[in-house]
Amino acid sequence: MLSYQKVETTETLAHLSDLIQIIWPEVFTPVIGEAQVAYMLATYQSVEQIKREISQGVQYDLILLDDQPVGYLAYELQDSQLFISKVYLLSSCRGQGLSRQVFKRLENTAKQFGKHQLYLHVNRYNVRAVAVYQHYDFEIVKTVDTPLGDFMLNDYWMTKRLPD
Repeated sequence: MLSYQKVETTETLAHLSDLIQIIWPEVFTPVIGEAQVAYMLATYQSVEQIKREISQGVQYDLILLDDQPVGYLAYELQDSQLFISKVYLLSSCRGQGLSRQVFKRLENTAKQFGKHQLYLHVNRYNVRAVAVYQHYDFEIVKTVDTPLGDFMLNDYWMTKRLPD
């Protein structure tokens, strides 16, 4: 059974960090290369950065399958939308319908807080993720290149309008 645990203790932060160290190299090395993955792990996905984001209102949740951490998500409530910062599952847990449950939960959270759309950024060369988001009715609304250190983030910005 799928459940969620808010990241708010030293223990849950340690579980999150362990998952990140497994998932990020596997997902992103083929897309952006080892050097950028190492940079992202040291900055964007560092424990310090995650703590900073949580203090600024971003919610991180561990995704649990039968009480075992198998992924994580992060989101932030903004004006009229819910911004999905991260949704990641271990490779052994993909293709089992878990992401459908995760997105349903994000939609329900958005509706609960009166938000009318979901919004996310995805590396446009991460074709698997782009296809998953399009499968869940997200549309590409913008192509954006953002400098990050010595690297460039090559993203699609995608939205999904929620029914009223």
